[in-house]
Amino acid sequence: MTGARRDVVITGMGAISALGDRPSVIFEALCQGRQVFAPPALFAADVAPGQWVAEVRDFAPQSYVGKGNLRLLDRTGHLALVGVELALADSGWTPERRAEQPVGLILGTMFCSVKTIAEFDRRAQTAGPEYASPLDFSNTVLNAAAGQVAIWQRLRGINTTIATGATAGLHAVGYAAQLIRTGRADVLVAGGAEETCFESFYGFSRANRLASPRDGGPGRVAPFDEGRTGTAMGEAAAFLVLESEESARARGARIVARVAGFGTSFDPHMREAEPRRPNMMAVAIRHALADAGVSAGDIGAVVSSAGGSRVPDAREGAGIAEALGSAVPVTAIKSMTGETLGASGPLQAMTAVLALQAGRLPGVAGLERLDPALSLDVSGQTRPVRATRALITAIAPEGNCSAVVLVVA
Repeated sequence: MTGARRDVVITGMGAISALGDRPSVIFEALCQGRQVFAPPALFAADVAPGQWVAEVRDFAPQSYVGKGNLRLLDRTGHLALVGVELALADSGWTPERRAEQPVGLILGTMFCSVKTIAEFDRRAQTAGPEYASPLDFSNTVLNAAAGQVAIWQRLRGINTTIATGATAGLHAVGYAAQLIRTGRADVLVAGGAEETCFESFYGFSRANRLASPRDGGPGRVAPFDEGRTGTAMGEAAAFLVLESEESARARGARIVARVAGFGTSFDPHMREAEPRRPNMMAVAIRHALADAGVSAGDIGAVVSSAGGSRVPDAREGAGIAEALGSAVPVTAIKSMTGETLGASGPLQAMTAVLALQAGRLPGVAGLERLDPALSLDVSGQTRPVRATRALITAIAPEGNCSAVVLVVA
C-alpha cells in the first residue's frame, strides 16, 4: 500500500438494460423520456395484475461474448458478464493486456441469483435431493456472479461482492475507488447486476413497494411526484472500469471522468414515518463532498436513486436539499429503467458522466407535480446543464445511504 492518495479515473463504461445495450443509447432514451414497461415475459404476468416491469427483451449473451459454455451462468451472471465485457472493451483492456496485468471485479447486487437458489431448493424438495441440479448449485451463493464472470474474463485481481440492497452498485464503485486510491489495486471493474424474476418481484409486491395499478392498467412510476405510490421492477447490468491515473496514462487510455469522492452512512429509522435527525443521506453526501475536497456549490447536477416510493424518495430528497440546497438540478432515472437495484448506482453514474459531457440532464419521466414537501429543482423535461461535477446518490429502504462525486474535464 502506498502512502500518497492516488487519483482514480474512469476509462470505460458498459451497460445493458431495457433501454439499450450501450451507455450512449441508454442516455438518449433517458433524454427522450422513454418508458418501456410491459407485462413480464420471464414469469407469469397474472402473479400481480397491473404490475409491469422493464425487462431486457430477447437477451442473447452469446451475441456479445461469442461461443463458450454459458450454461454455468444464470441470468444474473449472463447480464453481469455482458456488462463487464462491454466495459472492458470500451476501456481497451484486451485479454492480452489483462494477461499481463491483474484486473479485479467489484460487483454490487441485492438478490444476485435468488431465482437459481429458489429453483434449486424447489427441485430438491419436490423431486428429491438427488434431482437437484449441480449446475444450479454453483450459483446458489451471493458472490456467484462475481466469481463466474471473473473466471470467464480471466480477471486475476481482487474479487468482491457488495450486498447493500439498492445502494450496492454505487457502494461497489466507491469501494473500488478507495482500493485504487490507497494502492491496494491498480485496475478494477466496478458496478452491479440484477435480473428480474418472480422471486424478487413477488417480494417487492408483498412488501407493498410496487406502484399501485390504476384503472386496471399499470401503476405510474413517478419519483418525487406528490402522488407516487411505488416503483416498478427492472433489470440491468452496468459497470465502470476504474484505474489509477498513473495506470491509465501509462497505457495511453482515454479518461472519461474522475471519481473524486465517496461517502456512506446508515439510517436505522428508515421504516419510521417521521424522519429523525440527522438526515443520514445528507451525512453521506457531506462525506462525499469532503472526500472530494469540494463544496456544495461546486456540484452542478444530481442523479438520484429515487424510484417512486414514498419514504425513501422523501428521505433522499430531503438529504439532497439539506446538503446542497434547493438550486442544484436533480433528476431520477428509475421512472424509465425501473428499479434495477444493484445495477442502479452505476447506471446513474453513467448518466451523470454523459449528462456533463453532453450538457443535457434527462428529466424525470412521469413527473406531474413535485411533492410540495421537497425543496428540489426537479423537472419532467430534459434541460441544459453546464457543469463539470455531478453527485450520484443512492438510498435503500433498509437504511443504507451512499453518494459519489464525479468530475468530467
